[in-house]
Amino acid sequence: MATRRSDQGPWAPAVLSAVLALAMAGVLVTIEVGRRRVATKSRASEAAAEATVTRNAGAFGDAVVATDDPTPTDERLAVVAEGTQVEVREVRRAPDLVVTVYGSAPYGTMFGRVSVDACHRVTFHDLGAARAGADVERLEACPPPVS
Repeated sequence: MATRRSDQGPWAPAVLSAVLALAMAGVLVTIEVGRRRVATKSRASEAAAEATVTRNAGAFGDAVVATDDPTPTDERLAVVAEGTQVEVREVRRAPDLVVTVYGSAPYGTMFGRVSVDACHRVTFHDLGAARAGADVERLEACPPPVS
């Protein structure tokens, strides 16, 4: 009696190809999931840094109002700015005091640390009075630094 011998080895090439394709698909899915997690974390870190810069600009406005000075000097504004981690970029005094401040806050990414840089316009009203206040608005672009 003659025995039949298979021309192929124990694993058919089609089965090996299918296993390899599944392994590659698994690797690609794992990479994509990791990439999305890193991107989500980076966006959250950036949003937190932007919130910090805006919070610092608001703190500047509150600190200027708290001085109870109806006409703070540029030097006084600079001192207050230093304490709130912002930098005065522009001061306009008519009709109300309007100060443009620059702030920066770092955040981490997969490739290192970067910063959010932003300018805010702080518009003061009724300085020196009991109803004094400040409105903060983020600007699209920053004016050049005051020299």
